[in-house]
Formats: sequence, C-alpha cells, structure tokens
Amino acid sequence: MLSYIYQMIQGYEQEHGFLPNLLYLNDFHCEYLKSGFADHYTLQDIQDMLNVEMIINQEIVHPHVAWSHNYHKRIAS
Repeated sequence: MLSYIYQMIQGYEQEHGFLPNLLYLNDFHCEYLKSGFADHYTLQDIQDMLNVEMIINQEIVHPHVAWSHNYHKRIAS
C-alpha cells in the first residue's frame, strides 16, 4: 500500500508540479497502510512521514491524493 501511495504522490507531482497535501482513504485502506509499519508507528507518524493529511471516510472506494489551498497543517505545540 505504501508503494502505491508513493506512486500516486509522485504522479500527482509530475502532473501538477507540486506535491499533494491530502490523502483520501477508507478504514480498510488505512489499516492496510498501517500494517506496513512497525506497531509503534501511529497514524500521525505516518501522516508526518508522507507529509499529507489523511481524510478517512467509508465512502471512499479507491485511495487518492489531492491538494487544497484551504488545508493548514496542524502544528504541534
């Protein structure tokens, strides 16, 4: 799943000239992605590594990436 997401991110960058900041997944995709990491990795760790905000919604059939100018990455205090 991770390699598929990297391919989507790279494809998006090649097509648009900038990286996406949103990753849309459903619960199944999310769990499958998390299974590729050691148990101590949290969903937030994975988001930070990919530099995207994950939008998790059961209506999402296929994972996809996007960019939003309204997106503001949360800053840890």
